[in-house]
Amino acid sequence: MLKNPPLNSISLGNAIKISFFVLVTWILTGCGEAHRFEDFTFVGPGKTEAIFSQDSKACEAEKNKHSNKIQGREFGFKGQDVGYLGCMKLKGWEKKEPGLR
Repeated sequence: MLKNPPLNSISLGNAIKISFFVLVTWILTGCGEAHRFEDFTFVGPGKTEAIFSQDSKACEAEKNKHSNKIQGREFGFKGQDVGYLGCMKLKGWEKKEPGLR
């Protein structure tokens, strides 16, 4: 009977714990899809993809601001992207409906 198993063996219980930890970490660190230019339209004169990227980065940085979340709810957005979508709408971008791509 071995008192200490070899270092390279992992029990099934430990493998499950490690797998669960990796899965939860992956989910919490943003496994979601980034916002794409194709998913938005601009109200008014056309803007380029480069301008969309600038606006999107700015809104990503400001999405947790209380004012953007309130504005997003007033525009009728729901879910985790309320602040981001509120900010983008203020900059003139409209999220396309899923069937309109």
